[in-house]
Amino acid sequence: MPKRNVLIFLTDGHRADCLGCCGNDILKTPHIDDLSREGVRFTNSFSSHTVCMPTRASMFTGRYPHVHGVWANGIPLPKTEITLPQVLAENGHRTCASGKIHFEPQQGSEYPPVTEEGESYYGFQEVHLSENKAGVEYFRFIDEQFPELAEVARKRGRLPEEAHELTWITDKAMDFIARVADSGTQFFCSCSFHELSPPCRPPASFADMYRPEDMPPPKARDGELVSKPPYQRECYEAYVRLGRHPDEATLRRHLASYYNQVSFIDKQFGRIVAKLKELGIWDDTIVLFTGDHGLVLNDHFLWRHGPFMYEQVINVPMIWHVPGLSDSGQVVEGLVESVDIMPTILDLVGVESPAGVQGQSLRPLLHAEPGAEGKESALIQDRESPELLARKIDPTGFKITALRTRDWKLVHYRGQPYGELYDLRNDPDEFANLWSDPGYQNTRQELEALLLERLLQAEDPLPERHYHW
Repeated sequence: MPKRNVLIFLTDGHRADCLGCCGNDILKTPHIDDLSREGVRFTNSFSSHTVCMPTRASMFTGRYPHVHGVWANGIPLPKTEITLPQVLAENGHRTCASGKIHFEPQQGSEYPPVTEEGESYYGFQEVHLSENKAGVEYFRFIDEQFPELAEVARKRGRLPEEAHELTWITDKAMDFIARVADSGTQFFCSCSFHELSPPCRPPASFADMYRPEDMPPPKARDGELVSKPPYQRECYEAYVRLGRHPDEATLRRHLASYYNQVSFIDKQFGRIVAKLKELGIWDDTIVLFTGDHGLVLNDHFLWRHGPFMYEQVINVPMIWHVPGLSDSGQVVEGLVESVDIMPTILDLVGVESPAGVQGQSLRPLLHAEPGAEGKESALIQDRESPELLARKIDPTGFKITALRTRDWKLVHYRGQPYGELYDLRNDPDEFANLWSDPGYQNTRQELEALLLERLLQAEDPLPERHYHW
């Protein structure tokens, strides 16, 4: 098998419907659209959780949240877990993370804890972290190159492109790629941003690309929360009470800032693709563009992401460029999951997945092999979400698990008499909750049985664990 580099370009809070190639006729994302035309786009790619840390841990371990142990934001990934960069480093790749990783809780402006020289960080041999809270390396760059912007940067104010955090993250990734490519060594690079949580602050050159009045109205139906689990109404009412739920004018401004930032991210993606082509290694590099989770953005009268299982939160973009594909511009409708990323990349570079990986390689789907299909269902989890605490709601005992099939979605709430059941074929916007509808009890029972089977199949497959004390 030929030697291949790997680049993951990972966004945070990126809804699947917020790209031009995914049908959004307002957003301009030409570079990502080019990737879709040349590669393979999955329309039914689902995150394993509704928030950052658990889903990112699943992407980089190939294991479900209840197995790798990161069941909510704020729970660090155990050092005993085997990660994708670790496996690739052991097999000859030079590894780097630029931007957001979020394997550990973030600890103020001094985050992240820096490893000793020569020691890897979860398998990453080179790290330039700038997460939800910007890191010291980025601020050092600002202080040295743009001292007049030091206070603005620390207050998350609007910066010019050349000083913007996203530009810096991309620059660090490009510098790493150029250095390693020049040495003739294979590389694995994760280039990731957190900046898709409105109100976003793109540079001035992107701040007015989209007008608030042109933003699409939220998908919400009067009275729909009456049939939904009570916590959704409580979340809505709490944000209204706390003054954090946007009115229509504020919502439109927030959405426009989100669109502005997506287009700015598209420019960063274009820069890194141009660098790969300039270095002559585009045809030797596997590129994955994806997101960790989406955002509701006031659809269903709700804001942000977890612990909601709506499509806007769990359906994320996934587009692959794989050297040697016979057909370009493929669109795959089969169901795939975050846990499938690690085994797919390892399969594509000819490295065996370690014991305990639960995802499945997407190689047959990428190569359009005869009979290749997606999964029967996707499994999504959330547990005692800190997002509830932000709304002054006690999360103790709160545990939900969703099963997403091609035509149905079942959301189970542990220990509760309520739940959610949606007929996605006839109600793709998930307005009508059929959980208690007598006419759908057989369907609900069948899906509950399938959910139980999926959970049993998703138990930790490792015969023994070696614990880190």
